[in-house]
Amino acid sequence: MTSALAVSGDALERRQKRAVTDVLVAAVLFAGCNVAWRYGAGPAIGIVGIRVALGAVVAGGIGKRQRAGSWRTPLRIRSGRTAVLISVLGLIAAGTMFRSLDGPLAGLAVACVPAVALLVRDRSGPLATAAALGSSLIAIVGLTAAAGGVGPDSVSWAAAASAVIFVGLEVASLRTSEIAVEDGLNPTAIVTASMVVGAIFLFPVSIVMGLLRDPSTLWSAAAAALAVALFGTIGRVLRTAALPAAGVPAVAASSQVNALFTAIGGVLIVGDDASIPSLVCTAMAAVLGATAVVSATRWRLRRDPELGDALDVVAAHPDGRIG
Repeated sequence: MTSALAVSGDALERRQKRAVTDVLVAAVLFAGCNVAWRYGAGPAIGIVGIRVALGAVVAGGIGKRQRAGSWRTPLRIRSGRTAVLISVLGLIAAGTMFRSLDGPLAGLAVACVPAVALLVRDRSGPLATAAALGSSLIAIVGLTAAAGGVGPDSVSWAAAASAVIFVGLEVASLRTSEIAVEDGLNPTAIVTASMVVGAIFLFPVSIVMGLLRDPSTLWSAAAAALAVALFGTIGRVLRTAALPAAGVPAVAASSQVNALFTAIGGVLIVGDDASIPSLVCTAMAAVLGATAVVSATRWRLRRDPELGDALDVVAAHPDGRIG
């Protein structure tokens, strides 16, 4: 790892800007994923399977360009294996949730992620902590107002359970990926390993389910999965590299930026209805989420510049770790 003394003031500032940019750009890309999840016929597990297969190709291309090392490297280390497993489970939960829940309830699950992430022992500074918690509270108020006309019978127990599981896995995925990167694993290699492992287990299921149920759904599922794979994989690479610098609570708070652009995309592309109060609350939560990212990144990197090592695109060592 880089010595703290070796990081100049200019280099530290560049790392801060890079981390903030990567996290916020990733949040916007994930919003594109959320909208794309709603397209394509067939079961959620089918789209997830095709998504991870395409994602493996995208991540592999990025890794080759960055000389990130083999995707097998994270699987040789305990923290890497844990991060990969949790990431795959999180992808399944996300796909199930966004395809089975109405927008307000799915948004409510996303809004709770920053508050739950504060339970993780990952210090981000008082301002970032307050902003992350505030973003969740405001988002929940706005989403409750938006869901006022939704009857309880419209949501199944299985769908509600998928939302709860999604929140837990999302936070766990952030934390385990952060630990793996801090252990020296290349973030792109971690993402690639997650996609490859997911594809090995889920892609055959997608093909079988598509062919047995309705072969025509395979093509529509592939079209939706392509958009999710492009946006989601690039977003995961950016976010994973920035996790140590920004911290889990702040990165989780960026989900409010995700929620804002998801709402905008839903209105403009899908034709969703949205009330003015809910949009105002969503925008306020997004501002607080972005504030948490900026504040946490500055607070953490000033105390430990080494947390930004993964942001530097460098060649991997022979063992696949970052230099």
